[in-house]
Amino acid sequence: MRTNRLTTRIAAGAATVFLAGGLSAVGASGAAAVPSGRVDAGVGFSSNAYGTGCSYSMTVPVNASGKVTFWEKKPGISPPIYIDSARAVGGTAAVTWVPSREGYRQLYAVQGGKRSNYTTVLVHRGYGTLGFCFAL
Repeated sequence: MRTNRLTTRIAAGAATVFLAGGLSAVGASGAAAVPSGRVDAGVGFSSNAYGTGCSYSMTVPVNASGKVTFWEKKPGISPPIYIDSARAVGGTAAVTWVPSREGYRQLYAVQGGKRSNYTTVLVHRGYGTLGFCFAL
């Protein structure tokens, strides 16, 4: 009888260690999916201002594959505005951003529940035609 109890305890202990190790590995892989840099909104007019209605290629480096969402918000306490989402390919996720509000905007990306640092940009009224666009 004593041998059966000892065997049962050893088996239960081994199962607990195996299960805990498996769960921590799952948690680690999910937690590791984060943006690994700031959002790059491309080159704006004069490299420091963007224009409403103009299109910009927005990218963010990431350290894992999966869905990445892009957001913008007014600095301070304000609700975020969803821009778009993309799947990470080759360590980068990219979407097209068309600013619709003037003023300072904070851009960021979220992957695996983790937010990148903010990139603050200035948006002016955009003017354009035939694929050309500039901000004044």
